[in-house]
Parts: sequence; C-alpha cells; structure tokens
Amino acid sequence: RPVSSARGTKCSETTDKVRHVKREEELLQKIARLEQQLSEERERNAALERTLAAEREAALDQRFAIVENNLKLLELKESLESEQEKSAKLLRNILPERVIGELRTVGSSKPELFEHVTVLFSDIVDFTGGSARLAPEEVLFELSDIFTGFDHIFANHGCERIKTIGDAYLCVSGLPEAAPGHCGNILGGACEAIGFLRERNRNHPHEWRMRFGVHTGRVVGGIVGIEKYIYDIFGDTVNTAARMEQLSEPMCINVSEEVRKAAPPNCRFLERPPCEVKGKGVMRMYFLDQTRTQW
Repeated sequence: RPVSSARGTKCSETTDKVRHVKREEELLQKIARLEQQLSEERERNAALERTLAAEREAALDQRFAIVENNLKLLELKESLESEQEKSAKLLRNILPERVIGELRTVGSSKPELFEHVTVLFSDIVDFTGGSARLAPEEVLFELSDIFTGFDHIFANHGCERIKTIGDAYLCVSGLPEAAPGHCGNILGGACEAIGFLRERNRNHPHEWRMRFGVHTGRVVGGIVGIEKYIYDIFGDTVNTAARMEQLSEPMCINVSEEVRKAAPPNCRFLERPPCEVKGKGVMRMYFLDQTRTQW
C-alpha cells in the first residue's frame, strides 16, 4: 500500500505540472493573440489618423479654395457694379431718370404727352467763323466746357438737358416729372448761363456769345431709335422755341407771349415789335430784362 500511495501522489503531481504548463501555454497564446489584436488596432488607428489627417488637409484646401473663390466673386461683383454704375452714368447723360427706370423694369418706354413744359434753345453767334480759327480739338474742348457748365446750371434749376446739336443747346423743364415752376426754372437757368458765359469770356482767350429763345406749351417726349437710344421732344412748342432763338440777339433771352404770361412775378420784360415767324405768322415777343429781374 505505501508503494501504491507514493505512485499515486507522483502521478497526481505530474498531472498538475502538465495542467500548469498547458495553462501557461494557453495564457501565452492569449497574450500573443491580444498583442496581435493590439498591433492590428494600432495599425488601424494609425491608418485612421492618416485618413483623418488627409481629410483635414483636403477640407482645409477646400476652405482655402472657397475663400479664394469668394474673394474672386467679390472682386467680380465690385467690378460688375462699377461697370453698371458707368453704364448708368452714361445712360443718365442721354436719357431722363424715369425713362431709364422704365427701360429697366419693362424693357421699353412709350412716348408721352406733357401738357405744361417750357423749352429753351440756344446757339453760339457766328460759331462757324469762330471755330474756323481753332484746331478741331480746341473746338470740341470749347463746346464741352461751355455745355458742361450749362448742364450744371440748368440741372440746379430743375431743368433737363435734351441734347446738343453742334453749337446748339436744347433743354426743358416740366418733363419727365411735372414742375409747376417750369417757366421760372428755364428763365432762371438762362440768366445764370449768360452770367457764366460772360465770366468765362473775361477769363478765357476765346470769347463766345450766344442767343437764347424760350417758349412754353405742350410737347411729346420719347425714345428715338432701337439700338442707339436718343430721348427727344417734338411738337409746335419745340419749333416755336427754335424760332424765338433765331430771332433773338446775342446774350439776350427772347421769349414768346405765352412765356411772359407764365413767368413768375419777379420777371421783367422788354416788349419788342411784333415779328413775322415762319409757320406761325406775326407773333409778339419780349426780351427778359436781366438787369431788373431778381432771382
């Protein structure tokens, strides 16, 4: 029995050692698997970080591209607005503001009858002879300088320049917006224009004198042309104003009977002998007395 017992004990110890070794091998395998999993996880994390870094860099590049595109769009917008303002300024030089608005909103502007309008015509006395002594660029400079001054003066008096025809200047008051004081506006602007011309003659090597004619009544205004817009006015009132200018004297404002009646109370007139007017017959006309009229 003692021998049998010893053998059993030894067998049991051997079994325990085998189990212990086997357990250690299993633990080592688990550790190896965990280390493998950890290594794979680290590799995945590294790959994910690389992907995220690439995406961040791509997103940053995209943001830079968006900012750059926005800056280009802003520059383009500013450039476009600048060009639009230049175009609008050019349009305002040839068309009334309201007509420009109609063209923008509906694409057209219909002719319109204006019942109460005062028209002024003026031209330079002996312009052909005076301009013959000047170079072409000097002639253009002289006209531009004089008419630019007129533009400012008449605009300040509520008048609208319609056009220039060579050395002739045509403006109105009472269109496209009604102006109750249209007659006084034109007469006041004409007086100031003559004062401007006199002052210019005193300080300029080339002296110019102009005739002025004024009539009041109804006119039709509208755009002439399709590809090249020109705003013009038509009617007997326009023709009569031109006749008043033709029958005027240098640096004088010749007006019709209708203008004398429509003029404000502060205006004083010098009656002229009745005169035959082409297409109108005999008409009474007057010079505006510039020395006695106060503005």
